[in-house]
Amino acid sequence: MSHLPKSSETPSTPSTKQPRLLRRPDRFPTPTPGPTPTAHSPTLREDDAAAMSPSVARRGARPPFRPVGTPIRAPSGRQTVQSRAGSVGGAGKASSGRLATPPPHGIAALEQAARQRLLHLAQTVFINREFALLWWGQTISSVGDYAWDTALVLWIANTLALNQSWAPAAIAGVILAAALPQIIVGPLAGVFVDRWDKRRTMVIATALQALLAILLIPPVVGVPLPLVGSAHLPTFWALGVIYADVALITICAQFSLPAQLALIKDIAPDDKEDQAQEMTQAIQGLAVVIGPPVAAALVFGASIGWAMLLNALSFVVAFAALIAIHAPRATRSLKPGESGHFTREFLDGVGYVLGHTVLRTILVAEVLTWLGFGALQTLGYFFITENLHASPSMYGYFGADFGVGAILGGLLVTFVGQRVGLERMLWIALVTSGIFVIVMSHLTSFPLALVAAFCFGVTATTIIVTAGPLAIDATERQFVGRVMAVINPVGRLAAFISVVLAGALVSTVLAGFHASILGIHFGAVDTIFTGTGLLAVAGGIYARMTLGDTSPTQDVRSKRR
Repeated sequence: MSHLPKSSETPSTPSTKQPRLLRRPDRFPTPTPGPTPTAHSPTLREDDAAAMSPSVARRGARPPFRPVGTPIRAPSGRQTVQSRAGSVGGAGKASSGRLATPPPHGIAALEQAARQRLLHLAQTVFINREFALLWWGQTISSVGDYAWDTALVLWIANTLALNQSWAPAAIAGVILAAALPQIIVGPLAGVFVDRWDKRRTMVIATALQALLAILLIPPVVGVPLPLVGSAHLPTFWALGVIYADVALITICAQFSLPAQLALIKDIAPDDKEDQAQEMTQAIQGLAVVIGPPVAAALVFGASIGWAMLLNALSFVVAFAALIAIHAPRATRSLKPGESGHFTREFLDGVGYVLGHTVLRTILVAEVLTWLGFGALQTLGYFFITENLHASPSMYGYFGADFGVGAILGGLLVTFVGQRVGLERMLWIALVTSGIFVIVMSHLTSFPLALVAAFCFGVTATTIIVTAGPLAIDATERQFVGRVMAVINPVGRLAAFISVVLAGALVSTVLAGFHASILGIHFGAVDTIFTGTGLLAVAGGIYARMTLGDTSPTQDVRSKRR
């Protein structure tokens, strides 16, 4: 076919097969007959032609269709650049033969698009500005806390009480100084947290922690002061100052931690609240892995003073982040002008937890988890040396292995929790953690025990990270402080009881115990481990029966009573 028939022509004989371009007459609109007016058309007035822009004139002069067979012509790159350069700025001229550089506003647009993508990514991960400030501040503070706790133990064991028979008691004093305020002050602090503004409570508590951490440096390290000078305290006085400082910092934390969980409910949107709580719980896994190695490097590579300075600076960073947060007005347990009654408010919080199906189940899960933690912390050294017949130096690998599993457990809940369902993950993690502990207790190979410890780290952290968002989501705003002040201290009390009970049983009742059931050998350490594993499995079954296999779309608040 050499050419297309004109639209005005009609074939004399109908064809059974039309040309391809004529099968869809609506594809190309038929041009209106008659000449198209242009700037040079005699039908166009001179003043209209003068008013038309050059581009409009060129469009008017261009034929509506390209004749068939005519090659497609495009202007060269030089012509395009020159025409653009001529159009931009009116009378401007392009340089001869050179391609113009991209205009500045094009580069700015690319930079703005990149910033918007980064902002979208940050908002997806950290939800909003306020939560990002809170998360980073508390993460740095938690790393400083774990580094400081580890540095204290290393410094006391290798410097202050080196080759002393009372060294284990000195280290136990640090653990008690941190544990007793959680058990005694924790339940009481929740009442006041619910009364007060949450952000202000965290600001004051963190400022006091920073001040206490800074004041500990001169008497322990011997930094010279302007009026007092430099003086080193005797060993037992130094221990007393350290215990007092650890206890006071922990007391401040009993006000800061419940206020932090309540503040998240104020600054995170309702649809992102579970994600915010999961990310907050995952902070502990990061701190467990990062803090201890940093502490060891500072204590053995520099001095204890640098570890103290890191601890103080971490509180300063957390304080600065809290100051920068703009939080809405917090919900309080007391109405304006209403006087509080401590006993009544405290009992209301306890009754709220015990009468709440979800919170009661989480309380049981926390107790069983911390019972296992306590036994492992107490008997882990003897399990490695006696059951696995490994070197004592391998104990550090066990802790690092558990910490890596803890990070994976936190990430697992963060990215999969909402799809699977937090209730389902809770009871599955309880059952599997118990199974891993039971299997690990009867292993005799160190590499296999490392695998089991890693799996236990994943599941145990999944329990803790899952329980936090479930508890916060199921709790009314005016009860958040008291609920956390009941669940957290009871869990720490369970760990404390487990430490004492496990050590007492191995030393007295189960000393020298050996038995064989169905060909499986039981000693003192693996018997206690097996018992804690069975408790965790029972807790998982209890959670499955009380919470059910809830789908991700169900709301735990519907199971309030």
